[in-house]
Amino acid sequence: MDIIVKMVTSAQFISSIVIILVTIIATLVIEHTHKLYVKKTNNTVQMNAIVRSTFRLMKTVTWIIAALAVLEVNNIRVTSIIAGVGVAGAVFGMAMQDVFKDVLMGMHIINDKAFKVGDVIKIDDDEGIVTLFTLQTTQYTSLNTGDNVTICNRNITKVGITNGVYDIDIGLRYDEDPEHVREVLTDCAKKIKAIKGIKNSEYLAVQSFDATSAIYRIRYWCKPKDKWVTRRAAMGVLQKCLLESDIVLPYSQLDVHVNDSDGK
Repeated sequence: MDIIVKMVTSAQFISSIVIILVTIIATLVIEHTHKLYVKKTNNTVQMNAIVRSTFRLMKTVTWIIAALAVLEVNNIRVTSIIAGVGVAGAVFGMAMQDVFKDVLMGMHIINDKAFKVGDVIKIDDDEGIVTLFTLQTTQYTSLNTGDNVTICNRNITKVGITNGVYDIDIGLRYDEDPEHVREVLTDCAKKIKAIKGIKNSEYLAVQSFDATSAIYRIRYWCKPKDKWVTRRAAMGVLQKCLLESDIVLPYSQLDVHVNDSDGK
């Protein structure tokens, strides 16, 4: 009992308790400051992610300093511990380099205002609506498959914002009258514009010349999330327009030459 009383009343124990209490108060102040900052500012989701990470780092550093102070008060030399922590930190840094890359890319995305939650982005060959962004990962719902995709920020090397503009390219025979084609496809673009979900549509004339056909283009505007529904409807309208106008779509033909047994 005397040993416990002596330990509790010792200067080291009292100093340790004081350090811990001060640390708890400092942590509560940091948390309160964080909540107050978020409440009074109107930051984007990306900026809030940086702020949240910064305050977490502040609390972690506060507790590390408190732990070292407690050890020092209790006559435990921290120099050797710090040296060991330095070696462990180097190993930890190598193991966590991918995380650091994610965070750096996340900060780069925020700084450049590349995209935000709610934007429709295009990564590689996939399009999706951003549902969540943190300094480490980006989550989006794919418009092509409907899957919820999570991608590490370090893997985002090229990203674009989809603006809801889509093209339909039509290959037609070279012997079709260009003026007749223009009239048919212009009328078709007007019918496509009337489709529910399509804001506008227009005929853009010849775009290129293929080996077997001239490539014409119709462009339409719609919400990215409606692109597949509207495209199918637009393709149906286009097919009907071409059938009614007697315009024939080109197709590959194969000539087969057969020699008889005499080589003729």
